[in-house]
Amino acid sequence: MIKLLVYTDGKPDALRALHFAAQLKKRLKAELGVITIRPGTHAAEEPPPIGVSLTADQSAELPRGLHILRDAARVLVDETVLAPIDSIIIRDIPKGHIFVCKGLNDERIPFYECFGSFVEVINKEIEEHHYQMLIAAPPQRSKLGRLVVGNTTRKLALDLHTSLLVVRGGGPDSRFMVCLDGSPSAHRQFPLLEKLLPAIVPPIDLLFVRPPEAEAQLLQEAEACLQRAKDWLYGCGKLGTIMQREGSRRTETVIETAGDDAVIVMGASLRHDVYRRMLGALPLQVLERTPASVLLVKQLPEDGTDFMKDPFTCG
Repeated sequence: MIKLLVYTDGKPDALRALHFAAQLKKRLKAELGVITIRPGTHAAEEPPPIGVSLTADQSAELPRGLHILRDAARVLVDETVLAPIDSIIIRDIPKGHIFVCKGLNDERIPFYECFGSFVEVINKEIEEHHYQMLIAAPPQRSKLGRLVVGNTTRKLALDLHTSLLVVRGGGPDSRFMVCLDGSPSAHRQFPLLEKLLPAIVPPIDLLFVRPPEAEAQLLQEAEACLQRAKDWLYGCGKLGTIMQREGSRRTETVIETAGDDAVIVMGASLRHDVYRRMLGALPLQVLERTPASVLLVKQLPEDGTDFMKDPFTCG
């Protein structure tokens, strides 16, 4: 079972992330957690009532972070992920608070309010609770905006300790476009895709952007990976469509091929960290510019699993 963590800040874009997370949770029978993060410390605001049952009217007066989570819980009730909520009980955790709601299948869904540095706090929760994907909808800023207020998406792509789904134009029923080139980072996408397959509506596009005057070995590896992916999807009851495009401007080609309503799937780069931070690998460039949603797969395959060799199972 896959474990998903969705981030909300109470803004309209967060509704898209909550909707995507709810659909994945239902289709995959996944475990789900919800988190919001506040700057500073919780000592700077009025403490909430701890350990007592709060009705809907009482919880309306909660501090900002817990109020955001209460609204998120209402969204998940509407998405038929949570049972109707009569009351909540808030408890203290280190550097924050938590309350737990009951899902429709009697599972527990935690809602975390945490204080501190954004990526550092999320990584702590990921490591403690073993979440395998963060779902978020950070704002897509202009180049000037990124310089002035920072680039949350880039920080997550570089420093997050798990896979990242950035929700924009593409939703759970949109076309999934998997970018492949035969590299190790391309291969590492498939263990996660294996877990997500039951939630994906086919067909699934398999895209290779062929550089001009590419070496024969690179072409050979890419075409073998494309065919392997197509055969694997067919064996899983899914239709995969191979798409090959040629061009030296790979970022533009990926973005144009995806369009607005898609989920672009990419493996995290294995380039040296200094190179990625200074120049940016292809996934970072796509993330900064595409209007589509992007799934950046970061974790390594477990137990030495090699996608290019049998056996490799379906989700």
